[in-house]
Amino acid sequence: MPTQGELDTLRFFHYYPNVPLAIVSLVIYILLSVALLVRVYITKSRNFLYILGITGLMESIGYIFRLLSAKNTTLGTYIGMSLFLLLPPNALALVNYKATGEMIRLSGVPPSRFWLKPKFVTWFFFSSDVFAFLLQGSGGGLQAMNAEMAAMGKTITLVGLIVQLFFFASFALITIHVHRSPKYQYTVLGQANPKRNLSICLYITLILLYIRSIYRIAEYAGGYDGVIATTEWAFYVFDTLIIAIAFVVYYVLFIGKYLPKRNEEELPAKSTRVNSSSSSLDINHVE
Repeated sequence: MPTQGELDTLRFFHYYPNVPLAIVSLVIYILLSVALLVRVYITKSRNFLYILGITGLMESIGYIFRLLSAKNTTLGTYIGMSLFLLLPPNALALVNYKATGEMIRLSGVPPSRFWLKPKFVTWFFFSSDVFAFLLQGSGGGLQAMNAEMAAMGKTITLVGLIVQLFFFASFALITIHVHRSPKYQYTVLGQANPKRNLSICLYITLILLYIRSIYRIAEYAGGYDGVIATTEWAFYVFDTLIIAIAFVVYYVLFIGKYLPKRNEEELPAKSTRVNSSSSSLDINHVE
């Protein structure tokens, strides 16, 4: 006969969480987080890249809560797991927003549209992400209350996810424009084409974040007793694995390689060659 703790687990999850999978996920996320934090520190990359490792550590806390909930689920451990697995990946988008803003700023191109200003790209999408974050967080909190408030909380969380998806798409259009436009060029020591490589990293991670957001929307739309929410493999494929792959991409196509280091003099965007009667001189200038 199942214990009360096991009955509570079934009531919250509608299945018994797989403990080995949760342990493996926890270890992988900790390793990826430490690897990213160490790389940012050793390479003296931009400080905003520390967000990557910190996000992974926050996700790790979510898997600790999942382990605690595996056989004896309480409302506290379930809400802790839900919030720490739902909210931290939002911060990865902030890294992408800042990276695109830096590409625009380093190119030195005067913005022809307000939405191409570096500060707008960074802070507008940062604000939109915070707004979506607050919606999702408040929705998650309401779900810890009575049934009526839980239904409202689910709706608020769902709206937050949809809002985030919309801004992801808007940001992707700006990133594509910056990547395709030849006037947005900048130089980084030791990198032949930093804008192209950085853009590839942003494209891949944005696609992964988009897939994960679509999964979360489908999960909340179907309800806690829906097919998606009650299918554990879907969570590990479309959330755990997707975000882990994103961390691997961030490490392999490390954004810090394609931006100037901390306190490093930024190299000008273009160079022109001026011929004199005696020799040819390279004169660098910024647009």
